[in-house]
Parts: sequence; structure tokens; C-alpha cells
Amino acid sequence: MNATAGLIEKIAFIVVTLAGLSTFSFFIYRRWLLVKQGKPMLYRDRWPDRLAHLFAYFFGQRGLFREKVAGTMHALIFWGFLVFSIRTLLLFVEGFSGWKLPVNGATNFYFFWKDLFALLVCLAIGVAFVRRAFLKNITRITRSWDANLILAQIFLLMISDLFVDGAQIAALGNERSMWAFASAGTASLLQGMDMGALTAIHHVAWWVHMATILFFLNYLPLSKHFHVISSFFNVLFTRIGPRGKLDKIDVEGAFERNEPLGLHTIRDLTWKDTLDLFSCTECGRCEYNCPAHISGKVLSPKEIIIELRDHAYAEVPVFGKPKEPQRIVTVSVQPEELWACTTCMACVEACPVDIDQLGKIIQMRRNEVMSQDKYPDTFAEVFAGIEKRGNPWNQHPSARLDWTKGLAVKTMAQVKAAGERVEYLFWVGCSAAFDPRNQKIARSMVQILNAAGVSFAVLGEEESCTGDPARRIGHEYLYQIQAQTNVETLKSYAFDKVLTLCPHCFNTIKNEYPDFGGSYTVIHHTELLKELLEQGKLTLSKPLEAVVTYHDSCYLGRHNKIYEQPRDILKKIPGVQIVEMERTRGRGMCCGAGGGLMWLEEEPGKRVNERRVEQAQEAVATRQNGRPALIASACPFCMTMMEDGLAAKKSTMQDKDVAELVAESMGLSV
Repeated sequence: MNATAGLIEKIAFIVVTLAGLSTFSFFIYRRWLLVKQGKPMLYRDRWPDRLAHLFAYFFGQRGLFREKVAGTMHALIFWGFLVFSIRTLLLFVEGFSGWKLPVNGATNFYFFWKDLFALLVCLAIGVAFVRRAFLKNITRITRSWDANLILAQIFLLMISDLFVDGAQIAALGNERSMWAFASAGTASLLQGMDMGALTAIHHVAWWVHMATILFFLNYLPLSKHFHVISSFFNVLFTRIGPRGKLDKIDVEGAFERNEPLGLHTIRDLTWKDTLDLFSCTECGRCEYNCPAHISGKVLSPKEIIIELRDHAYAEVPVFGKPKEPQRIVTVSVQPEELWACTTCMACVEACPVDIDQLGKIIQMRRNEVMSQDKYPDTFAEVFAGIEKRGNPWNQHPSARLDWTKGLAVKTMAQVKAAGERVEYLFWVGCSAAFDPRNQKIARSMVQILNAAGVSFAVLGEEESCTGDPARRIGHEYLYQIQAQTNVETLKSYAFDKVLTLCPHCFNTIKNEYPDFGGSYTVIHHTELLKELLEQGKLTLSKPLEAVVTYHDSCYLGRHNKIYEQPRDILKKIPGVQIVEMERTRGRGMCCGAGGGLMWLEEEPGKRVNERRVEQAQEAVATRQNGRPALIASACPFCMTMMEDGLAAKKSTMQDKDVAELVAESMGLSV
């Protein structure tokens, strides 16, 4: 190439690059307008934990490896991108200045990894195409021309790069060829061509590579693959701390300012919410793990995010002026979607880029309940019961101690009057206090505590609903009243720890009451049972010959990461054989009661609890050998739902709380 042609090519490259980068800057600016209008929400704390999370889940792609094939495929493509980002910068430098990397040990090492990842990325793309084209049973995947175009562009980047170096090696020879082994393989295909042809191939491949990079860069903000850019920030600024904690909002202030509560229009999103919308890849992992979706309901967490994103893009388009904001629910998201959510957090757990689908559902519920006064009729009874009588079943507070008949149980008021102090304030919870089946769990626990010599007392009539059902349904105002009332009650007594039976009470008191001045050491009953067993204060001597499968409570498991303690207890019970369901621990399926659905009548054939019972039946089917089969649980809500599901399926299985099984093995009469 003569000097004039070289100068023309260089000028063309500069013009094309500046045009491409200018267009990209424009697209990013238009997307930034969406982020800019978001409400403030910046997590600035715990930077060591935040950076560790970033390296594990962004650079390490840890969230993807729950699915080995798909996870490995995506991780290889991502890591290939990281390696080729260096290559991209070098090619731009070469285009502007003509400078190239010198040949030495360090650069040879880089070229080895670059070529290795070029091949691995091509292999991963091949797997991706096969999965999309032929494996129709993978229903969670959104099959679209958009995804195929992205994959084709990535493939073109890899192949063009191999021809850039391959043509050069074939033309001039290169001592780096033994390191750039894939490019050397490409060079072998070009052997025999004259210098002019090899030079032309080199320049065409170089231009194809650079044009593809610029096109890809500009296409990202317009496609679902914007996550390539946004997910870094989305993962970095994710919530670090208890997953089960909802953010406190200023309800009274909003009332005074006549502002809508919750998520009414796109302008009510936080900037982190907007990053969530940008970061969704439509991979469908959230949908695949959503119990409502699995059971056939209209809800798909993936579709919720897509609907919000489409709504946002329509109101703040890349081209044209922003439009007047419209209400989200009924325009883009349908109420039926919101009320199908069990708040189990399976979607959040499954998302590899830390999108909070549940948070946005709760915010839309808040707007429906507090601003629009629109919600299923049965929730009105729940709200009335909590407000007037301190429990969602609307039972009279005087009945809160009926379950204690015949048991040695003191109230905190009695303990205070005697000038004493207890180690545990036993928070019984509404379900265990009023529901006859769940009262057996509370009675079992009291028998165990007395046998172990544990000092405890209950609040009795002073105990009131924690407010969890109201908060998850969307009535934040009622929840805050309950929280403030309960914190004031607890302040009047002396105790060391709070003991709960219900994971919903556990999560609320432990993670959410600190926002209202109530910070306590909160222990779930399975945690205490394990501790007492390890201390030798309980003796499990009576064998229970049964096959047991443990059902993970969402609010104990995913919300608070308590998975092993209940299982460790079951392993110590003589005669028990534990089998795991297919969906277990972090992937465990909800019972269907959370988020207020305990009080909603589900559609026949679409009941979450019945699907969960089917999974339990499948787990124990081949292991029984004439022995009884049990579902072990550790949550009163789960107990109710499993009992109903077993009855609907006419199953001979039983459901028992871990505390009940411990009491039986101790020979206690409950």
C-alpha cells in the first residue's frame, strides 16, 4: 500500500471511529436521561463486601453456574470479551498511530490467551445457536433475531481477528506464531497466496473487525444486550445485606405532599431500578424458578421487567422528546400479575446480574393499595383484622394464650412483675397462636424448652402481628404502625433474644424492625434446636422410622440463608432417612402462602402448594419401602399450605414441623 492510500485509509478510519463514538455517546446520553430522572438510591457502605461481590458475580460470573452448560457458555463469551477488550484498544491505537505491540514474553503470553478465547468463544456461540435453534424444550429462552444478531456479531469479531493476524503471519512470518496458535492455523489456510492478496485479506479483516466493534458498541444501548455495559454498575451497587429486608418509605410525608406512594409512573423508579431494566438479558432464569409461573399463573418476573423497560423506553425514547408519564399498572403491567406473586424471592435469587424484580412488584402493590385503593377483596379483611385486633385472622386478642392450656408458660408481664429476666422472649406469631394445626408446633416447642431448662416467656395478649402480611401485600402504612407499636411493647421488657417459630416474623423482627429503633438478636426455632442438641441438652432416643423430605421456607432460606440447621436436626433423629426434592435450598419452591396469598383463593389447577406436594411425592416415591413418608417444614405458613396440598392430592404423606419431630423423638407428649 502506497503512502497516499495509507493516508486515505487512516483518515477514513478516524472519521468512521469518531462518527461511531459520537453516535454511541448520543445513545448513552439518551439512556442516561432515564437514569437521571430516577429517585436517589445509592449504596455507599461496605465497600470491601461490595467489591468482593462484584468480582464474584460480575467478573467471576458466579450467578450463572447454577446451570452448568448455559453458565459455562455465557461465562466463556463474557471472559472472551474481557480478553478482547485489550485487543480492541490496541487495534484502535494501531488505527490512529500505526503503533503495534512489540514481540516479547509478556505480549506473546497475551496473544496465546487471546487466540485460546477466540476458539472458546466460537465454541460457546455454536452451543448457543444449537440451544436456540434445536432445543425447543428450553422454554425460558427468549428466541429473537436480536439475540441471533448479537451472537453473529461476536462470532464475526472472533473470526475477523484470526484473519487479521493470520494474513499477517502468512505474508511476513512472525515469531509470535507459535503463541498465536489459532491465528497461525488461519495462516496455514492462506499459504500460497501472493503478497497482494494477503495484504488485501489483512486490511479487509481489519476493517470488518473494527466496523463490527463500532456497530456492536452502538447497537448495545438499543438492545437487551445493554447489560454488557450496565450490569457492571448494577452488580456493584446492589444491596449488600439482608435479602429479606424491604426499604422503609416515608408514607406520612408522601400523604402530606400529596405524592403517589410506591411505583406509579416511571419517574418513581430509583436510578438502581433503571439499571435493573437496562441489565435484563431476558435469559428467563427468574421465570423458570417463579412458583407462580410454574403453576400456570399469569406472572412472569421476566415479563414484569420487560414491560417496565418497554414502558420506560416509550416515554423516554432514543429519538424524540420525552413523553408525559403514564401510570404503569393497567397500561403496561396488569394487576393480576402483581397479585400472583408470593414474594418468595426465587426470581431475585436466580438473576445472575442482581435485578430486583420483587422490589418493583412490591412498589407497584404499594401504589395499588395506598394510592389507588385497588386490591383483592379478601385483603380488606386482612387489613381490618390487623388494624383492629392485631392479627390477620381477626381473632380476639384474648384468645392468644388458648394454645398454652396445660403447659407451664409465663408471660413477659408476669416475669417483669416478679423482677426477673428471661433469656428468650418467645414470639409465637399469629398463625401458631390461633390456628389449631400450628398450635401443635408451639406446644411442641414449649415442651422442648422446658425439658432443656431454657428460660423464656411469651407476650400473650400484648403480642400483635409483626405487620409482615400488610407490608408484603403493599399496605406499608399499616405495617409501619404495627412495627412502631411492637417495638414500643418490646422496649418495656428485659430479655436477651427473641425466639420465633415463623420465618416471616423472624425476617421482619430481625431485618426490618431496626429501621424503627428495634434491634434484637433474633433466633429461629430450628437454630435454637440445633444449638440445644449440640450442647447435649436434648436427647433424641425414640426412633422415627420414616422417609423425610425437607421443604425450605422461602423466608427462612432465600431471605435469610438458613438452609442447613433444619437438615442437621433431622439427621440426628434416629430412624429418619432424608431425601431431597429436585427444587431445594436456594432453588426450593415456595409453598404459595407468602405475599398475602395465604388469604387468597387460588385458581383450581394452578395452586402452588399442590405443585410443591407433587415434588415431595416424587422425591420419596422410590425410597419408602413400606415406611411412612413425611414432609418436614419449619414455618407455620408452609405447614398450612402443605396440609391443604396433601388433602387436595389425597396423599397419605404427613407434614410435620421440625420441632414436632424433635418432640416425638424425645418422647414428649404434646
